[in-house]
Amino acid sequence: MEETQNPESGQTQQVIETPRENVSFAPTGIKQKSKSGVKTFLGIFILIIFVVGGFLIFKDNGQKSSEANPTPEVGGVSVDNNPSPSPTDAPVDKTKIVISIENGTGTVGDAAYLRDILKVAGYSVFKVGNAKTSDNVTTIVTYSSSLNESVKTEITTKLNALYKEVSVANSSTQTDDVLIITGQKKGATPKPSATPKPSVSPSPSPSTSPSPSPTATQ
Repeated sequence: MEETQNPESGQTQQVIETPRENVSFAPTGIKQKSKSGVKTFLGIFILIIFVVGGFLIFKDNGQKSSEANPTPEVGGVSVDNNPSPSPTDAPVDKTKIVISIENGTGTVGDAAYLRDILKVAGYSVFKVGNAKTSDNVTTIVTYSSSLNESVKTEITTKLNALYKEVSVANSSTQTDDVLIITGQKKGATPKPSATPKPSVSPSPSPSTSPSPSPTATQ
């Protein structure tokens, strides 16, 4: 409270002063800018977390897939466990393969026996006959050069399981896909060769000498 003197009346007047409040105003623009900066920082931080997390997940899956199918090395050379099939691995229509079987032992039914076994394996076109010789020990199989390797391997394996000896050859001029001349089966005894019978020479017949005629006595 302050006292003031009025110059006109000469009286002293009391003036009541109203206390003033100190109000400070923070800059509104600064607060808004600080809030916007915080939101931007949080967005960038969240984006970084997603990027790093996705990279780690992708990397982990790649390592698991490489560990599940490891590529072995033999002598420093990588070996593929799942090689791409070669042209010779393509399926073969066995019903179109012509197989000629000749009996080379002289034993009745040898050629038909082998034919029935190959029928079970899926082959169906056969020519059956007799070979020029009938005392073969070795089974001879001749393949056409154009025949699929898987067929050659399969037939050769079956022959080796049945016969004592198997000889394999390839021909570029053979008309049939397979020509087999049978030999001795495993466990079979060699066919005995026929021995010539000894010739019997006729014994000489005894000769009769004439008896002397009696002389007349005189």
